[in-house]
Amino acid sequence: MPTSAPPKSGSEQKFQENVVRLILIDKQPEKALDLLSEHYRVERPILRIGLPRGEKKALGCYVHREKTIYISNSKYLYDPYVLIHEFYHHLRNVGGKHRGTERHAKEFALAFLNVV
Repeated sequence: MPTSAPPKSGSEQKFQENVVRLILIDKQPEKALDLLSEHYRVERPILRIGLPRGEKKALGCYVHREKTIYISNSKYLYDPYVLIHEFYHHLRNVGGKHRGTERHAKEFALAFLNVV
């Protein structure tokens, strides 16, 4: 039987709503990264359009040695799922923990989208 996630605090829910709004509505992904980085107390990743050499099909990817989130094209720059998913990989990397799985990155991103 699946367990349900604990209820979010009002401030956490507001934070997540603000991040999604900045990306999706305000079209300010850089400000969303600022907010995420400040909230999680990590260095802000670089954001670039286009994929690094060798990547062809991904919507986005994170390159840990560059501390850079790459977004395949401007269409996905304003997709909160893609940006938040890749931020999770950054968060896991700079936090000194293992890189984190795709499943965890998916759950992290969906937690933000479930508040909207």
